[in-house]
Amino acid sequence: MAANACIKCWFIFVNSLFLAIGAAVIGLGIWVLVDKTTSIPGGDTIIGYFRTNAILTYISMGVGGLMFLVGLIGTIGGCKDSTCLLKMFLAIAILLFLLQLAIVIILAVPQILALLAPVFQVGWHTPENEATRDLIQSQLKCCGFYSDSEYSTAPNSCIVASTTTAAATTAAAAATTAAAATTAAAGTTAAGATAGATTTINPTVYVYSDGCYAKLNAWFQSIAMYFYIAAGVLLALELWQMISVCCLHSGINKERRVGDTPMQMYPPPGRTRPNYNRPMY
Repeated sequence: MAANACIKCWFIFVNSLFLAIGAAVIGLGIWVLVDKTTSIPGGDTIIGYFRTNAILTYISMGVGGLMFLVGLIGTIGGCKDSTCLLKMFLAIAILLFLLQLAIVIILAVPQILALLAPVFQVGWHTPENEATRDLIQSQLKCCGFYSDSEYSTAPNSCIVASTTTAAATTAAAAATTAAAATTAAAGTTAAGATAGATTTINPTVYVYSDGCYAKLNAWFQSIAMYFYIAAGVLLALELWQMISVCCLHSGINKERRVGDTPMQMYPPPGRTRPNYNRPMY
């Protein structure tokens, strides 16, 4: 009984935590959709991304709502000893566990990820994913899914800078140095030549040449250890929650079976009841 009480308290605590996190995610999503002006120091990039991508915001709110629902079912089921709610929690937990395990396997096996790359490429060029694509290209300094040749006109997120060439800058600096070393008349001529050379150079547009698929792979490999540790902790926590549900469910059923057992009436089986009504001689 003491072990079940400890498991019950831990089970309720973890589900209450999930419930609070889910409510926070939902509240943050509503704030992002409603408030378009307030900025957060250090978080303007990601907040602005969610503000321009309503679909991802709704998806995040859906994940938060699922966490809130699972936490609510687990908390009420644990507090009220409801076998129906505990079974429902167990079914949802098993589905989420298998889904997360599948995601980890897909990311861990390069062959599976390579098979899904064409699907990702189609989604990359979908107009609904423009905000996501621009954020990845600007942050990872890449262009296109495989290369910049996928665009007939490069988007602004692919552009490095619009500037003069390094050769023109070097030539202008050399001409300025020569003008300072010569006489005033020669300096005036060199300065005029320098000014003419500087004003006739047109800006050159540079575009990131690396594809984003390779950059995303490299970025994921750099954080792979942290990702697998976090995924392992989360999967272990969910597995423990499922074991806790089974223990609680078994304990509840055992208590109910004991409570439903009829009381043993006198006399025990195999013995006859004495006849107290017979006359005493």
